[in-house]
Amino acid sequence: MITSRDVFAKRKSGQLDEAYQMAIELVNANESDDWSFKAFAWCLIDLIKRESQLRNEQDLAYYANQLQSIKVEASDEILKTQIQYALSLCNPNGQLIQQAKTLSKQGDHLQAANIYRQLCRAGAGDLNVQTSLGWELFRLLKQSLTQDNLNLINTKRLLADYLKLQAIEKPSLLHSNILNLAAKLGGNSSFSLLAFLMYWQLEYLRAEDYEPYINEKGEKYASLAEKVIQQAAKESVVSDSQQYINYIIPHLDNAIERFPDNIWLKLNKTKILLKLGRSDQALLFATEVTRSKVNDYWSWALLGQVNAELDESVAHSCYCKALLCYTDDKFTTKVRIKMAQSLASLGEFAEAKHEVDRVLASKTKEGVKIPEDVEKLQTMEWYRTFTATESNKKYYQLHVAKAEVLLFSGLPFIQACIGEKFTIPDKPNKPKRKLYLKFPDKSEPYEISVPENKHKFDRMGYGVSIKGDFDASERFQVYLIEDRDCETQWDIFAEHIGVVDHVNNEKRVLHYIVNRLINGILTLSETDGKFNEGDAIAVKVARYKNKQGLKYRVLTAHSTDKQPSPSVCRTFKQGVRESNGMGFTADDIFISRSLMLTHKIIDGDTVAGTAVLNYNKKKVCWGWKALSINVDAASVLNKKVVLESKKQSVNIETPSNPDEIIVPEWEDLQEQFSKYFQHNRNSDEDIEHHVDLLDDCLTEEKTEEKVEEEWVEQQRVKWQL
Repeated sequence: MITSRDVFAKRKSGQLDEAYQMAIELVNANESDDWSFKAFAWCLIDLIKRESQLRNEQDLAYYANQLQSIKVEASDEILKTQIQYALSLCNPNGQLIQQAKTLSKQGDHLQAANIYRQLCRAGAGDLNVQTSLGWELFRLLKQSLTQDNLNLINTKRLLADYLKLQAIEKPSLLHSNILNLAAKLGGNSSFSLLAFLMYWQLEYLRAEDYEPYINEKGEKYASLAEKVIQQAAKESVVSDSQQYINYIIPHLDNAIERFPDNIWLKLNKTKILLKLGRSDQALLFATEVTRSKVNDYWSWALLGQVNAELDESVAHSCYCKALLCYTDDKFTTKVRIKMAQSLASLGEFAEAKHEVDRVLASKTKEGVKIPEDVEKLQTMEWYRTFTATESNKKYYQLHVAKAEVLLFSGLPFIQACIGEKFTIPDKPNKPKRKLYLKFPDKSEPYEISVPENKHKFDRMGYGVSIKGDFDASERFQVYLIEDRDCETQWDIFAEHIGVVDHVNNEKRVLHYIVNRLINGILTLSETDGKFNEGDAIAVKVARYKNKQGLKYRVLTAHSTDKQPSPSVCRTFKQGVRESNGMGFTADDIFISRSLMLTHKIIDGDTVAGTAVLNYNKKKVCWGWKALSINVDAASVLNKKVVLESKKQSVNIETPSNPDEIIVPEWEDLQEQFSKYFQHNRNSDEDIEHHVDLLDDCLTEEKTEEKVEEEWVEQQRVKWQL
């Protein structure tokens, strides 16, 4: 009997006609079996695909009628989609679609796109046809953008063809991929990304388009949405189109909220608001920009431009601050012109002429045209009659207060200390300086680094005061540095007492621990002397952040008589459980093999010593390990605990004359027995003998006289008296 499985197997083996005949017999015999009709439908789908390539119109119509008569469950999406596709091949348009798909697979995307265009012009451009054309246009665009000599006209034509496809699904992967390619043309003077976006429509960005791109190395790059909105906002600033500005503003505001650490979005928002005459609103964004770029002349120039309509004296101060920032004269033309105009309005003509002459010298050196505003200033009476100052630096320094108050007045000064100067290997000519900041709510100073030219730094350990703030990426941005008086170096640091738990004299390093957070390795050269395991060490540390998280760095380290906290180093006296040559106490203090062998500690011994807090990498947890051992045999082997619980004892000190035996005070037993134990440590038999005696002595049923008699007799036997 034929089954649906037989039909599927015959079809997959390539015997399509035989499978088709078997399927007909199967459905005639099992009209109520869904799997019989599924097997029949798949045979018809494959037959239609074959006949459409052969262009056999008669058979196509016959097979199509049979396929349309089959009812398919709504849940079987795959079969439904394949039936729709097969039926589309049963008309002339379907055959063209199949031809286009074949051309696309062969890499001929231009011809494939032309067929889809033909179908669209004939009125057959449904969703599937337009989507297929969209993907072909995407592939052609990708090819165009990778060419050495970009054909911009052709590329723009392909983008225009895509924008005409009204039936395309939006948002979608295809729609975003087209935008991604268009974004590559951003910045090209012959292409307006903003104009393209108004047709593409930014509201169709997907959630994924707002996610940053991360490459295989883990490097993060701006998301597609962030890139295109930033470029479009920049273009709107230089355009004269109110329509463009109105379109981009809500999308720019959304991007600023989503990407608060992108300062260029805020820069563009500042410029747009200035263009709209909203200087008071622009001031908020301009202040954020300048705080993030406090060492760049252009950020202060921008702040001056914003304040020009609000307070000319503040604007003047901002221009002074801008010109104190180090940069080449060829970049400062605009701000020097503004400064010259401002100085002239204040009657500071010698200083104004200096600014004009600096611009003239720079443009002459470059061999470029003198700006029109400079030529106008040269015609002024004061320019002809006054002698320019040699430098305006002191003038700038005297007039920056208002600019600094505007930017930093709301920020408190933070106490800090100067750290070491250093360079990064790939930037040897750009030295940096470590600074250590003491925040009121943090126990340890926080380490940051700034360019060496940001301030004239004194010696390491000396004090400075800093104004700054953390940005959205948790990086601390320094806005202002001032010297401060300090009585001692490193005055913001607290001293921590730790313990040295390992010393490697060959490698000249030691390991210290203060607590679970502050611990690590130091070279012996970083300390003030020689250390042994168990020695106390005093350290001053700073916090810093790297890819692994928050870390601590030691600035100073020296020996000390102060004792570390019991939470990191403590004494102990406990029984020992031996396992594989290692020891463990009742509260899990670990005793290494070397200590066990050195002190001949065996299972059941009670030992005293010093333990240190220790991190177990294998178990990924904190515990304790013994640093040193002082053997105490107050009780040994199985019944040692009885001694402590009874709080009673007898004297087992061996006298030279048995007649001189005296039963001691009970509290002296532990000390006396310990002395004897140390003296006779190598005689296990002797130890057991005296332990047994001690047990008998502690039995409550025996009288004191009886204990004394037994003791004397055993001593006579032992010493053969």
